[in-house]
Amino acid sequence: HKLHPDDYVPSDGRPWELDTFEKNVQRAHEYHQHKLRHKFFELRHEKKVAIPTEEWTIFPGDLVQVMVGKDKSKTGVVSHVNKETNAVFVRGRHTKLVNDHENFAESGVNSIYRQVEQPLYIHKGQVKLVDPSDNEPCEAEWVLNEEGNEYIRISKRSKFQIPVPQLARATSEYLTPDRYVEVEGKDTPAEVVLEKTYKPVLKSFEEEIADAMGIQDKRKLQPTYWY
Repeated sequence: HKLHPDDYVPSDGRPWELDTFEKNVQRAHEYHQHKLRHKFFELRHEKKVAIPTEEWTIFPGDLVQVMVGKDKSKTGVVSHVNKETNAVFVRGRHTKLVNDHENFAESGVNSIYRQVEQPLYIHKGQVKLVDPSDNEPCEAEWVLNEEGNEYIRISKRSKFQIPVPQLARATSEYLTPDRYVEVEGKDTPAEVVLEKTYKPVLKSFEEEIADAMGIQDKRKLQPTYWY
């Protein structure tokens, strides 16, 4: 079963996790059943408005403070974020006890429990950055630096700069961009990527092909106008 684009709902779970996979399969089944039974009615889901990328201020590696739940007022480090649902996950905070073998209890498999971090939503004020100047929670914003050539993250209250952690720049290929090593014969060199190979001209596609192949069209064309 595959999710239809009309039925896609942002989730805090990762697609390869068993619970998320089962929910996606169930949602896909319900979607197709609904289509068969109610031909002229669309499924409606609660719309989640994601925070724009340029306004996102919390990244992996940031020190934050939990504002709700059993770990309220405790600080922790962000492990990963989900920008589709405005959620962040704090390492070792706001956890829930989960039985990994709950679905196999009837088979006699012993239960294995572990603490799993639950999402904390930024737009609901459930988590906030820690201001380095006084170690208190704060709201952050992006402003231009004194030179006017780069945006920096500062605390709205103290105007103190909060540097973006290096972990926020890590990808599956490198920890930091300057430590990336190109693989010869596999990676496309930067100079090849930046090379301009297309020269725009005021000709139709057919005229460009004719010129490239040396075909001379002696027909008299009707005048065309460019707006």
